[in-house]
Amino acid sequence: MLIPSVAKKGITDAVASDAHPLMDYHALQEALNADLLDYYALETANTSALVRIASRFGKDTALAALGYVRRNNYDVIYSNGENVSIPLAALLKQHSRRPAHMVIGHKVSTGKKRIFLRGLQNQIDAIFLYSRTQYDFAHMKLGMPASKLHLIPFHADHRFYRPIPASTEAPPRMISSAGLEWRDYPTLIEAVRGMDVEVRLAAASPWSKHRNETENRDLPPNVLARRYEYGELRRLYADSRFIVVPLYENDFQAGITTILEGMAMGKAIVCTRTTGQTDTIRHEENGLYVAPGDVAGWRNALQRLLDHPDQAEIMGLQGRKDIETSRSLDHWVERIAAVARNLYNARTSRAA
Repeated sequence: MLIPSVAKKGITDAVASDAHPLMDYHALQEALNADLLDYYALETANTSALVRIASRFGKDTALAALGYVRRNNYDVIYSNGENVSIPLAALLKQHSRRPAHMVIGHKVSTGKKRIFLRGLQNQIDAIFLYSRTQYDFAHMKLGMPASKLHLIPFHADHRFYRPIPASTEAPPRMISSAGLEWRDYPTLIEAVRGMDVEVRLAAASPWSKHRNETENRDLPPNVLARRYEYGELRRLYADSRFIVVPLYENDFQAGITTILEGMAMGKAIVCTRTTGQTDTIRHEENGLYVAPGDVAGWRNALQRLLDHPDQAEIMGLQGRKDIETSRSLDHWVERIAAVARNLYNARTSRAA
């Protein structure tokens, strides 16, 4: 498993004591009994000359080179992101015999990625996509065969993020949002200006490179933005009437982590309906959609659920049911693990 980040270590006790969610790469690693290589491995492993040269192009390329150097140790390699999978596929292209290669395709429609993925698809055996728009792009525009494409939902740790009572100190009319990736906080801020609602923005993300749109901005007195740790974030969700995810127009599953965490907490979701964000929220069933950049639309949707908490509660119950039925961390792990086992079985049967 190639994970383009520093994998969290020493959190087993925190997970067991309900103080930290289970990280998806740890859950998948356990299910597959897999080795995990991350940025830390680049610093601690006895790296080859190839890895040192690749490091000049960034950690993701170096991680791909490390996976390539160790390729003969494995029957299947899983790379979590195109920035690792593309250079790894390029390195594997020079060998007729190679491990099976599984990839998470977060956004395959980006200009440079599409060029490389089109040319390197023979070195990718399975690609997991989180949105229908990205699946259709990979199939229709990149020409990837359907046999290699797997449209799967993202996940939330349904054991950590679960319905819990609001605290007695919580403001009676509070909503919240989280994350940075493609977040249209300016539209939300204008929508709630002057409204009878308290808004808390957990404006931080360990993955996003997007600018924090709440910094150096004139926030109205009913809006507060800061970083929240995992336990604080869960408490914030629990204390909120519902969860909001304002997005700029995009064609992939931006905002999906916050959406699913909120659903797992049993909260209704109000979300921008972008081209890419269409696979999770069912309008009027588990949440509400608002058009991109629509300040009035946001204000109306928020006011509706604030004035009708019974509707928000029904939507929240449906959202939690959706998580338990098909979008839990366990579902995500099993879907990827099943493909990995199939690739392994196919490889070993050919070798026999």
